[in-house]
Amino acid sequence: MWDVIVIGSGIGGLTSAGLLAGVGDKKVLVLEKHSEPGGLTHVFRRDGASWDVGLHYIGNVGPDSKTRQLFDWLSYGKLQWNKLPDDFDRFIYPDFQFNVPSDPALYKARLIARFPAEARAIKRYFRDINLCSLWATMGFVRAFVPQKVAPIVGVLQRLTSRKSLQTTQQYMEKNFRSPLLRALLVSQWGDYGVPPANSAFAIHAQIVKHYLNGAWYPQGGAGRIARTFEKRIESRGGAVRVCQQATEIVLEEGRAVGVKVIDRRGPEPREVIYRAPTIISNIGLENTFQSLLPTDGEIGSKTAAIREWIERLKGNGISAVTLYLRLKAPVSTLGVQGENYWINTCTDHGDLRLHSASLMKGHPTQIYVSFPSAKAGDDRFHTAEIISFVLPDAFSAWQNTPKGQRGHAYAAQKKQVAEGLLQLAEVSLPGLTQLVSYYELSTPLTMEHYTSHPRGGFYGLPATPERYSTYLLGPTTPIAGLYISGTDAGCLGIVGALMGGVGAAAQAMGARGYPLIQAALKEPLPPLPTYPLPAEKQRAVLINKTQLTATIWHLYFELDSPLAAFEPGQFGRLRVADYEWRDYSIMRAEDRRIEFVIDTRTGGDGSVFVKQASVGLQTEIELPLGHYALVKNAKRKVFIATGTGIAPFLPMFNQLTQEGTINTAELLFGCPTWVDDITRHFSPLPPTKTLCLSRVDVVPDGAFKGRVTDALNGLHFDPATTDFYVCGSAAMVMDCQVLLEEKGAKNMFIERY
Repeated sequence: MWDVIVIGSGIGGLTSAGLLAGVGDKKVLVLEKHSEPGGLTHVFRRDGASWDVGLHYIGNVGPDSKTRQLFDWLSYGKLQWNKLPDDFDRFIYPDFQFNVPSDPALYKARLIARFPAEARAIKRYFRDINLCSLWATMGFVRAFVPQKVAPIVGVLQRLTSRKSLQTTQQYMEKNFRSPLLRALLVSQWGDYGVPPANSAFAIHAQIVKHYLNGAWYPQGGAGRIARTFEKRIESRGGAVRVCQQATEIVLEEGRAVGVKVIDRRGPEPREVIYRAPTIISNIGLENTFQSLLPTDGEIGSKTAAIREWIERLKGNGISAVTLYLRLKAPVSTLGVQGENYWINTCTDHGDLRLHSASLMKGHPTQIYVSFPSAKAGDDRFHTAEIISFVLPDAFSAWQNTPKGQRGHAYAAQKKQVAEGLLQLAEVSLPGLTQLVSYYELSTPLTMEHYTSHPRGGFYGLPATPERYSTYLLGPTTPIAGLYISGTDAGCLGIVGALMGGVGAAAQAMGARGYPLIQAALKEPLPPLPTYPLPAEKQRAVLINKTQLTATIWHLYFELDSPLAAFEPGQFGRLRVADYEWRDYSIMRAEDRRIEFVIDTRTGGDGSVFVKQASVGLQTEIELPLGHYALVKNAKRKVFIATGTGIAPFLPMFNQLTQEGTINTAELLFGCPTWVDDITRHFSPLPPTKTLCLSRVDVVPDGAFKGRVTDALNGLHFDPATTDFYVCGSAAMVMDCQVLLEEKGAKNMFIERY
């Protein structure tokens, strides 16, 4: 069915797929567990605003760089970049601040001016950065060069291996006298996720070298990467297929020949086997060798050394919490132009256990602050992120609880952590707290849920000296037909994963793979070809459009073919602009006709699309997706919605009516005034409906004056026999969740938009 299957749509997997499609002319299937492609390059949205989850900035993508050349080729030149301010990183300590410039000579000069007694050591440091970065690069190059040349590269590496394989802390203590200078130089250790006491100096050198000429960020946001790369894959008959949870690599006679997955796109999960002669895993060595392959028998013997090595390394891994902030005004009002802030309360970067404990008490000692909207060049929405590293076991008390139902204690812990992060950021960015209109915190459990990274690991296998001293790294494996891409085949970070993808594609194409890739990259970029849509997507034609309120529209689309299956509560993904897709709950699906209720008040790309769309417009749609659905039981069902949050409930009400159980349901619907009550346009509805009007002086008979949360607060219910379904704005959903948890609710099914 396929020439190549890639497990995981992170940048390493997409790179391998794009190169094999475009250079190797292969039909490639990319399988992604999440409903959104891109791995840690994807973004998530709330009320029009978006945040990156793993890509915060990239170095070495200037117009003439090799990395930029690769990005351009994979995206048909459609991925554009914004340069961050010249002083792109700010290292902040008590009573001390240092700005990192986008020029190595100026960087060196600033350090010497601040620490003149360390001038010789600083100059030597920059020489060692170049030398040890080259050493690490040569180790990766060994995966590309012919086997006869590889030993020569190994000899060249050994000349500088001692310096490269010491820890970063050992290098600093040996070469610098000033504790402040040592701390300053390792301030961005979060870019490689291993503290100085454990990280190899080689990875520190690579990261510092990577940013010596400044930093960039994708124009329009990190989500553009997956959406531009997928064109390469689709143009050769391939596809990026979401909601595909890989459970096993299928083997025949010791060779990888397919992937078994749980396909979660339809109403019911189903097991599917996809077959191909070449399999590339982009989900990390640990997931690949300990979860997708047998650990016993012949295969277990072949992979035993790798699995033992993984066990030794993974103990050094860390995770992170991220606080996502929606702001009321541009960060320029704080004097921020898009630069990053590394804020520290002390110069000790070593005691992670103490830092984790302090973080959980609401007193973080180290944070990283980033501003996605400013970097992306989007002045419609204003966003910020605060990240702090944490040991993976910090949230272990909730390890086996389902997402969205982890209880009041978990919510209280998250609130304490979030408030602590914001308080520390406020010290260096006064006024930030007053700008916050909404926030949301992710934990290691969130990371593990969406990415399957064991223990919520923020990176691949830790970049310790042991990792760099072994030759188990690289894209090849002991299993015929199976290759590894991403960070565990290359280096940590986005570009490291990108190069891991190059390595896997080169090896999969055989001895001439890398020369073929190099030759293709030197050719002029061809125009983006036209091609048939993959099976995952359909052409959608707008056949009717009705305005319900000043900002809410009812849209009817006709598809090329009927939906095979649809579960009330699922959503469709509409292409609303070039390389921009938005998710909308399906309010009705019959045969080839799909209906949506869409609010345009946010002013984003989806809003512009809906406002400008006229009957006859053609676009693309991917559907149905999502797991939001009715739980079949005899419990009381309370539906809570505001605005277009009613959309996923409308087909549920129809389902309950057909089953004869609509009397078990009741609806709390919130809107500003009676004019905004869109429920009057739809039927069936539950017989018990409470209309909550928040901006009126007088309410009609039977309505409630106040917000929907006010009405919910007065609701009497038995937690054991009541299910709550909540859908609406992120802030409203969070308020309802907190309120219900405090009142003892056990069963909450939540959908944010």
